[in-house]
Amino acid sequence: MVRCPPMATLNLRSTLDELCQRYGPSGYEEEVADYCRPLLEAACDKVWRDAVGNLIGFIKGRSKDPRDSVRIFAHMDEIALMIKRIEEDGLIRLDPLGGIYPNLLGGGPVEILGRHQHQAGVLGSGSVHVSDKSSAAYEIQYSMGNKAMDWSHTHVFTGLSREELYRKGIRAGTRVVIPRHRRAFTDLGDYWAGYFFDNRAAIATLLVLVHQFKEEKQQPFTDLYVVLTSEEEVGAHGAKFAARQLPATLTLGLDVGPAEKEYSIDFTACPIIVYRDEEALYDRKVADYFLDVAARIPMHAQTASLSSYRSDVSHAKSSGRSPFSGLICIPTRNTHSYEIIHRDAIPNTVRLLSEFLLEDTHSLLQQFCPTPAPTADRSK
Repeated sequence: MVRCPPMATLNLRSTLDELCQRYGPSGYEEEVADYCRPLLEAACDKVWRDAVGNLIGFIKGRSKDPRDSVRIFAHMDEIALMIKRIEEDGLIRLDPLGGIYPNLLGGGPVEILGRHQHQAGVLGSGSVHVSDKSSAAYEIQYSMGNKAMDWSHTHVFTGLSREELYRKGIRAGTRVVIPRHRRAFTDLGDYWAGYFFDNRAAIATLLVLVHQFKEEKQQPFTDLYVVLTSEEEVGAHGAKFAARQLPATLTLGLDVGPAEKEYSIDFTACPIIVYRDEEALYDRKVADYFLDVAARIPMHAQTASLSSYRSDVSHAKSSGRSPFSGLICIPTRNTHSYEIIHRDAIPNTVRLLSEFLLEDTHSLLQQFCPTPAPTADRSK
């Protein structure tokens, strides 16, 4: 297995830990962006935030052809919850932000991000020791109602009245997240486990990548836009906006991918090259080229056709904002829960992306940017 350890100036383990500690529900990614911005500024030629909250780092490439440019997307937001309403007794009812489910999150402490003040709470679904007179708790008991749990069966208790919550700026629309003390890593030998590797593992990969370019005085072949996007989990609004605003011949996505037998994805440190997901097809020539790059390293790369999966890039492509695209994934177990990755998966993904971006990819990119068709002569 090829290993590509990150350089000492940016410690991967601590960087990923810091990223996962930052709150970043969709539309509320400021903590993640504020942490990443100085790290990008230390390695990029230019860094800025756009109108929808994307954080963008630009690195000038070696090519003089303006058509030779690449965007890489990795989203900042995490799965979370939003307050739907507050009952008269102060109990808080919830809606999901992204693909988050009660059985994956479990009961326990949560943090409510009030406009004026944060508030601790406890997510629960009532007591087990009930009859059909306690409808919500009864419905989800296996030996009783035997109904699949959804968010309508849950609530958050704070010990405060509705009026007290209002005074803290807590109301419908307020985000609810997993608190920092529940975000601790677990080291499992060759594996790391924690919340929100989706998609902080991808962000850590890009931070290591750009710092490696800076440290080793390397310049990518193309102009490179590193785009840390907003609101991927709720429709990829940030990616769609960036794809419309930023120039690029090719858009790449970096995300986690499900290490599941149905896709023949092994739970290893070997990156996944994706050919399709539920939203769109990724470009075959791009995926094939990544396989060729991996073979030249040499490195084993896995391939996948995914269902129940969408990415920033497939959303951008299906909405007509990204003509050519590719997706690289980090093999992950327990996606959208307490996730697990191989500790060498990020260094290997850095190596694959680095080799791709440093290569003279002009001939590949020009396949995606053909000469415009001549204008028809209407005088005849």
